Amino acid sequence: MKRFHCSCGSEIFFDNTKCINCGQDVGFDPATLRMFTLQEVKGGLVTEAGEADTRFRLCKHRAEEVLACNWLITEDDPHAECQSCRLTRVIPHQSIPKNVKRWRILEDAKRRMIYNLLNNRLTFETREEDPEKGLVFDFLEDRRSNPLVAEEHIYTGHSSGVITVNAAEADPEYRVAVREEMNERYRTNLGHFRHEIGHYYWMRLVQNTRWEPEFTTIFGNPYWDYDIALKNYYENGPRTDWQEYHISAYAGMHPLEDWAETWAHYLHMNDTLETAVSFNIIKLEFRRDNFRQIFAKWMELTVAMNALNRSVGKFDAYPFVIKHMVYRKLEFIRRVVMDARESSAPAVFSACGSSRSCD
Repeated sequence: MKRFHCSCGSEIFFDNTKCINCGQDVGFDPATLRMFTLQEVKGGLVTEAGEADTRFRLCKHRAEEVLACNWLITEDDPHAECQSCRLTRVIPHQSIPKNVKRWRILEDAKRRMIYNLLNNRLTFETREEDPEKGLVFDFLEDRRSNPLVAEEHIYTGHSSGVITVNAAEADPEYRVAVREEMNERYRTNLGHFRHEIGHYYWMRLVQNTRWEPEFTTIFGNPYWDYDIALKNYYENGPRTDWQEYHISAYAGMHPLEDWAETWAHYLHMNDTLETAVSFNIIKLEFRRDNFRQIFAKWMELTVAMNALNRSVGKFDAYPFVIKHMVYRKLEFIRRVVMDARESSAPAVFSACGSSRSCD
């Protein structure tokens, strides 16, 4: 994540709607990936302080009691929601107080993931543009958290552009319980979004492209029977030597899950390294340096991150060991992402629809 500053000189952060120091309104422009101080102009429009060329509207979910979304909408955009919020099709029932908080937590994580896509010029089509495979998000409940809904179990997953997230994942106690039950090292909302968008980009960037043969060589056959692989994983557990080949135990379940887990890890690396560079912790040219140089800096940084966490009595921030095959997979994903970046114009996209409560 880049580092941002208010016009008063104080630090402002990605999710701020106001500068904590001077109280001025701030906003994020997804077209330029910049945050800046806002000044109001006529007709409910805002502009960057000191600038008059580009005028914006605020996302309809900016209010603190709703989502506190600080993303801006260009003056000529007909939508009331920002580019991130309008990708959400279904939200949990807002008549339940807990769901108000859940929706906000999930949207916070989604905005950061969408930033990753924009930052890498990873374009996508919306459901309006492609009704069959366009990107859309459904935040659903099941009867374990809301006895009034029909679904017994909702599983977080991806299918042809539809990313479904169990709204209960926003509850720390639920997430920790599942993490312990599944013997996972890492489980976060941001991690879920990065994993599931990985499935979408396998479909978009790899499937039926020149990358697919190399994918099959490195990850395995993506067309292996998924249901059989899933059944085998939950009945027999992961292979005992999974760390030699995969970033996580779950990644060994099927080549497509291996890709999604490794893709999410690449976005973790990308975002964290950008943050470290922004704060002058390390020096790195992420777009220009080769992957060996990038990975060396990543190892250096994560050793420090873990040492800092241990110093305050916390678990390791980075509980992973990267072996040669995982390195090879990460390097492959970097090549796919860089190729997509170089072949696309700066990411400017429109998203359709509006959030609604599920019935």
